[in-house]
Amino acid sequence: MSPERQSSTMNTLAKRLYNVAPNDVTLTFGDDHTLTLAMRHAEFFQEELEAEGESADGTTYRIVDGDDDDTLLVARETDDGWTIVGEAVDVERT
Repeated sequence: MSPERQSSTMNTLAKRLYNVAPNDVTLTFGDDHTLTLAMRHAEFFQEELEAEGESADGTTYRIVDGDDDDTLLVARETDDGWTIVGEAVDVERT
């Protein structure tokens, strides 16, 4: 493993989401908007998180690592594929 990919550089929010799942989580976005999801799964592939959850209205959301170690990218499933919702800046167990 190269020094720049050591586990100490893993996304802290990704680790938190992984540790909370399969319990429900509340994601907070930069504008303080929140989204509560019933988690279906959360897995690491190498050091990249991929997770899916469902909102109360049945919409599926996918969560992956953001551009830095402090954000998660959140997308909503639509009839046309996935639409980016935004970057989550906090994860809490619901």
